[in-house]
Amino acid sequence: MFERESERRNIGAISHEQQLLLRHKTVFIAGCGGLGGYCAELLFRLGIGGLNLCDSDVFEQSNLNRQLYCNTTTLGINKAVAIARYISKSAMSEVKSFAVRISDANAYDLIRDCDLVIDALDNVETRFELERACEQRKIPLITGGVSHWYGQISTIFPGDNSMQKIYGNTPTQDEPPVLAFTACNIASFQVAEAVRTLFGDPGLRKKLLVIDLYDHCTRILPLA
Repeated sequence: MFERESERRNIGAISHEQQLLLRHKTVFIAGCGGLGGYCAELLFRLGIGGLNLCDSDVFEQSNLNRQLYCNTTTLGINKAVAIARYISKSAMSEVKSFAVRISDANAYDLIRDCDLVIDALDNVETRFELERACEQRKIPLITGGVSHWYGQISTIFPGDNSMQKIYGNTPTQDEPPVLAFTACNIASFQVAEAVRTLFGDPGLRKKLLVIDLYDHCTRILPLA
């Protein structure tokens, strides 16, 4: 059988060739909390070949409301490490963890050998550092953000400078309240866009998809 049994129900929504392509791709996830945990889960179940997970924080009680891998057995454990341990048991993806804070000093090396980066961070300054590293590596970046009932997603290619257009000169960002279903929904959109981008068909380049889960509406804003 061409596909693994675990991938059988993917075929038809994506082709055999596309599924094989995913097996040979590695995705870096920056931030393994609300967004990043769901992104990791969805990507390994899709059959992505490699996942490189990065987060400097440990799971805390305050994460229990929305972070998929946070439970009584993972409290106090580094987020990237805990998720990597779980995914490794599936033997479906090769997974690595990096328990470090992303910065200009290490971002370029961290994303080495990756085909795409998912930004699931909660810090604006670090997002800019990640964007610069992706530009140097010449790989696409799928950025996402959540707050309250709302979220946003965009795809950034080298040279787009979209972070500036999204965040302006905002140096810091307050820690907003986030609901579990908001994080789950935005992560799903990020992964869908990541898969399209890996297939060579990005849908949100130079665009910002804004999602309002309270009023059940979406908007796409140009980032020209």
